[in-house]
Amino acid sequence: MDDLTKDGLSRRGLLGAAAGTVALGTMLKAAPAQAKVEPGKPFILTTWDFGPGANKLGYDVLREGGSSVDAVEIAINHVELLTDEYWVGYGGVPNEIGETTLDAMILWGPTHDIGGVGCLKRVKKAISVARKVMEETQHSLIVGDDATRFAVRMGFVEESLTNLRSQKAYEDWKAKGERSDAFNPEPFVEDTLRGHDTVGTIAVDANGNLCVGCSTNGREFKIPGRVGDSPIPGAGAYGDQYVGGAVATGNGDVMMRFLPCYHVVELMRQGMPPELAAAAAIKRITDRGYKFSGGIAAVTVDGRHGGAQAGWDKEGFSYSVQTEVGNSKFPIPG
Repeated sequence: MDDLTKDGLSRRGLLGAAAGTVALGTMLKAAPAQAKVEPGKPFILTTWDFGPGANKLGYDVLREGGSSVDAVEIAINHVELLTDEYWVGYGGVPNEIGETTLDAMILWGPTHDIGGVGCLKRVKKAISVARKVMEETQHSLIVGDDATRFAVRMGFVEESLTNLRSQKAYEDWKAKGERSDAFNPEPFVEDTLRGHDTVGTIAVDANGNLCVGCSTNGREFKIPGRVGDSPIPGAGAYGDQYVGGAVATGNGDVMMRFLPCYHVVELMRQGMPPELAAAAAIKRITDRGYKFSGGIAAVTVDGRHGGAQAGWDKEGFSYSVQTEVGNSKFPIPG
């Protein structure tokens, strides 16, 4: 019998994982491996171009000794409330009847507790409502009008999520007389969805506690009632206190079928570097024939980070990491 490591992997299994890493490195394009964050020091990672601004607010919390769950919430709130951000929070993409709805999830590493909201209406801070689900109830996911009622019960204010940009986008689309592209064939030839900026944030505080969160409006002109990957554990986000976390962005209707963030965390548990774990999770999807646009960023609890993407050949994908030495952006080209 093979000798077992403390994680339950045989030495033969570890050698196999290492060999798999080498093989993936020859097949996949991913972000180059990054240096570790200094052990015992807090850090925060956020996806896309709004990452540096979100990280700054979150890291201010961590710098003062605050919890990673507070850091993740304030970082994502920053993006949810941006007036010119079309894909997250207030003013975001409308659905087929012109209404903006939100999906969000948060995971607290020490207890592995999760809170999520899906198709949340008329409440701007979706990640904050998700946190209330996590901390105030035994539930993990509340959806639709009932999620809004829960939010009001928790003290949130109902208000319109529509602004001039989202209203004009809906009116221009409606004038074309088109139906939602959600009725199109599955993307085995091409992905017809355009840009997507789901915000995903991962933080570890000075006490070593992990928190992972994400928030989005979802898909433009989606069918009313649609819930995407963001509030589904293992799909839009996932983490493990003893391993690290991963966050996803892109075509959630495809990505959620494969639980890619769970896949990434489990590969990192076996010793695979974050950038190759992310690439492997995306490759599992493309190997099934999907032509989709999507990206994953991941980080281990000791601060190694990386990411991978598919489909964004022109614009690429990026994430940013802030530590005590700075706030750096890491582009992942197409």
